[in-house]
Amino acid sequence: MPKATTTRSALNIPLIVLWAVSVAVAAFGYWFLQAGNTAQADFYNSGGSDYLRFLNLQTQSTIGGFLLVAGVIGVFIALATHARNRAAAVIAATAAPISEVSEDGDELDDDTFDGTYGAADEQPPVVASAASETAKADPAVTEPTVEPATAEPAVTPPATGEPATNGAARA
Repeated sequence: MPKATTTRSALNIPLIVLWAVSVAVAAFGYWFLQAGNTAQADFYNSGGSDYLRFLNLQTQSTIGGFLLVAGVIGVFIALATHARNRAAAVIAATAAPISEVSEDGDELDDDTFDGTYGAADEQPPVVASAASETAKADPAVTEPTVEPATAEPAVTPPATGEPATNGAARA
């Protein structure tokens, strides 16, 4: 009998690679940033006036900072992925086991079926009105239309010489 569920491998290779690359990029970015900042401080202290070297040192510090941030974001993504996978594994471990299925696809637990359907499965009977039956018999006969009532309330006549109102209270 074939297995109904498959087991996942114990090692998640892409996640391990993400962890390793993220930590390596963060470490390299930290080193590159510190080296750039140290060289830039030496350049300032020595009174350097070479603009190309100055821009190179600033670029080194900027790239090092970006690599550090990219590595930290990668670590956070790896951590979130690890947490999500762990939560899914815990839920899967506590879930009810899947019932066995026979080779023809039917569940083996068919002895509980009593042959009746619930109230939700039944459809209500269709009731035909007399007007629809006459319309089917003679297509020239149409149902009468009813005019919709107006939305305005009736105006109440004034009782003592006051102007007419529609019944709304005055403040």
